[in-house]
Amino acid sequence: MVIISNGDKLSEGAADYLFRHMNNRKKGQLNIQRSDSSPDNFTGGIIYVEVVPDLAYDYEIKNEKGRLSLFGKDKAVLQWLTYMLIGRLSDAQPMEVTDLPPHYIAFQTEAVRFAFDYREPHLQPNVDLINSGILFTNNVDRDWGLWGHNLHRVFANHPPAAALALINGVREDDQYCFSAPETYQAIRNFVIDQYGRGEADAKNFMIAPNDNDLVCSCAACRKAGNTKQNATPSLMVLLNRLAAEFPKHHFYTTAYRTTMTAPTVKMLENTGVFLSTIELPKNGLLDQQNKEVRNFIRLTQQWKDKTAHVYLWDYISNFDDYLTPFPVMRRVQSQLTFFNEQGVKGMFLNGSGYDYTPFDDVKIYVLSALLINPSLSVDKLVERYYQRFYPITGNILSAYILAMEENVTTRNVDIAIYTPFRQALKSYFNPNKTNTLYRALIESLPRLKGDEKVRVEKLIIALSYAQLQTSYEEAALSNGFFVQEGTYLHLSSKNEPAIALLNQYTRFKDISRYKEEHGMLAHYLKEWESWKKKRTPINLISAVKAIELSSGLPLEDSNILIDNRPGFLSDFNQGWLLSGESMQVECERIDLAKKKVELQLNFLINKKHRMLAPERIEIWEANQLLAQYTESNFHLTDQCASLRERIEVDPNKKIVFKIFKSNKLKNSVIACDEICLF
Repeated sequence: MVIISNGDKLSEGAADYLFRHMNNRKKGQLNIQRSDSSPDNFTGGIIYVEVVPDLAYDYEIKNEKGRLSLFGKDKAVLQWLTYMLIGRLSDAQPMEVTDLPPHYIAFQTEAVRFAFDYREPHLQPNVDLINSGILFTNNVDRDWGLWGHNLHRVFANHPPAAALALINGVREDDQYCFSAPETYQAIRNFVIDQYGRGEADAKNFMIAPNDNDLVCSCAACRKAGNTKQNATPSLMVLLNRLAAEFPKHHFYTTAYRTTMTAPTVKMLENTGVFLSTIELPKNGLLDQQNKEVRNFIRLTQQWKDKTAHVYLWDYISNFDDYLTPFPVMRRVQSQLTFFNEQGVKGMFLNGSGYDYTPFDDVKIYVLSALLINPSLSVDKLVERYYQRFYPITGNILSAYILAMEENVTTRNVDIAIYTPFRQALKSYFNPNKTNTLYRALIESLPRLKGDEKVRVEKLIIALSYAQLQTSYEEAALSNGFFVQEGTYLHLSSKNEPAIALLNQYTRFKDISRYKEEHGMLAHYLKEWESWKKKRTPINLISAVKAIELSSGLPLEDSNILIDNRPGFLSDFNQGWLLSGESMQVECERIDLAKKKVELQLNFLINKKHRMLAPERIEIWEANQLLAQYTESNFHLTDQCASLRERIEVDPNKKIVFKIFKSNKLKNSVIACDEICLF
């Protein structure tokens, strides 16, 4: 086999790259040569490589008898084709491919445009620059000089006053004036000092407001067209000015909050926008009559009229729960086709980033392939990946993940990207199937070696978290979770093996969080350790009905109020009933044999999420006010408000609790974990 090119510098480099990798990976008798021209009387196979910058496609393949020609728009395309070709050749020739993901190109004659120009699944394996190079994905650390809401980085210290937004005549520290010369100059200096003018290595820059609803109302911004809710006009002037000065670099903003409205001016060629899909339903088959879908289509078209680079900021992780398996591949595949039809040219699939999530390696492989060609078979990609990298456990792993994907696809389940574990149990997560996989993986460990062993060990740690979550949600005396001592309960030892396995997360630097916000596993495990030392009184209330006081609507999961489980102080999704309205709790069954009982209530305090102690609590018995308590009756800490009082009740009369939310904050929330009589 001989590898040749047309002799220009870029093509020669691409041919050299292909030769070097093929020659280093060959096994057996395969003879690979590199030449600047086709040798005379050559009877082997010829691979011709050429970089064609003005190619109408991203790549073109011509498969002729004795000759395979590869044409790529740039060097990076041909490097990716190198790995694909080595994988394809390894089907027939012995080659070392254990470090390469399986190929999915047949290398028949075809000319192909990628479905998307910008392709980034933001999961931990893609953070690795070598891996993202092989998968041919974008990478925020490699491709961006400025990413996200990080405009503050362009200012050496604190922004000068003139660069800050003017709000009601006052300079606001948490937002910028995009019309100020000082803002432009700071960005200009940052680009030049850090990245030059882009002749050698062009970068992308995100010029976006801070994540709030503040809009500068200075004279210059108002002249540009700003309103109290719309900062797009002044930002577009700035973006186009930067794009004109640095034609090799690329400048983007976000269609988000104050910049949601599309501009009225045309954007320059080297600018673009990222639209968030946060409001779109997260199921595969989108109903185009749905209000959110219609709004998305309208907004996409408005921006597309002003820029050729409309990219999406999509979401592929459960940010409330990184470690419970989360089906997303088929949903993304189906929506990619829809996005492509709307003229979207790029995708940033926002995931857990630098934090580990189960199955993230196969997800990165599948999603990177789908971003190139959404019509590929998810099942085949998953199965081939597991055959390559999991020779012992691949069959059970692919069967598990594909069954989960099939389940949500068949039912077209809308899985929110902030889904508490108890909601996951209702919508997509099957604890029995996961437990079966968990046990099988643990049993397989003695037979595993190398990378497969390391990957399975990490997966077992993640599934240990899911085991504990399942156990916590199903906590009961009947299943052995609690052990009874007199009128008190304490935690049984049944969870010790899962706790011990989860504690092994410290072996891996990329496993430290179980969710996006305040989700350190160290804090999660500390909650379990503290709980093991507690004795919890058995709640004599065994059935309740909770409703919103204002609307009379029932509150879902009201059983949380009487399940004997203390809520986690570090996580409002763990054991707390949340209500944005004052609520009424009617006790439908109380196992009382005495009149004087102890009353205990706990309320989570989390000011960031507007969770405060109630304004007051009323206890009614047979339509008579039995007792009333206000904040002065609570024992308050930074995290919790507790009420503990001795009251006298009639065992034969119905008891109703009315809990009135705090009026100290607008839209305050009640978070209660237990209404306990004992």
